[in-house]
Amino acid sequence: IIKPIKMQDDETPLGLDELYATGAEVRDGHAKANAIMGSTLAIVSLISSFVLIWMIKRSHISFKSTYHRILLGMTIADIIYSLSLAHFNMMAPSEDDYFVWNASGNQLTCNVQGFLTATGATSGLLYNCSLNLYSLAVVKNRKSDEYIRKKIEPFLHGVPIVYALALTITLLIGKNTNDSGGGKCYAPE
Repeated sequence: IIKPIKMQDDETPLGLDELYATGAEVRDGHAKANAIMGSTLAIVSLISSFVLIWMIKRSHISFKSTYHRILLGMTIADIIYSLSLAHFNMMAPSEDDYFVWNASGNQLTCNVQGFLTATGATSGLLYNCSLNLYSLAVVKNRKSDEYIRKKIEPFLHGVPIVYALALTITLLIGKNTNDSGGGKCYAPE
């Protein structure tokens, strides 16, 4: 049984107009501020990631070291994730415009955002694990660069990329990328 939403000081349920008015207050207040702040920080993260790639490329080692290639993978994952957040809620379905500030997308844009979010977050997390495993191999096990490059590095890149893509493709095929109600589209928890 669905109970009507009640106001705190009154026992009468909220009408549809009052519900939309309450949603508009949230949309034009905190939701707008959160969208602007989140997207602005995502843009700063994008710029920082590109600067890091540029710095690695200009170093005397460039991408010849395994460490730099893992950092490149982490940075690309961060770029993908930041792209999923740097949209000022424009990718949120327009059906949510009563509650989500600047919502002007559709299910396709929601799917794209969900794909980018899941791919970037998953591969970023797994690339962080790869960096830890690389450090373990170098520091504790004292493996040579050649050994790491030939035996370990393919897995340090392959696992994050393959797992992230398999996860996100599975989410898309199962139509499990949905709007969270707050302007962000991703897989349900």
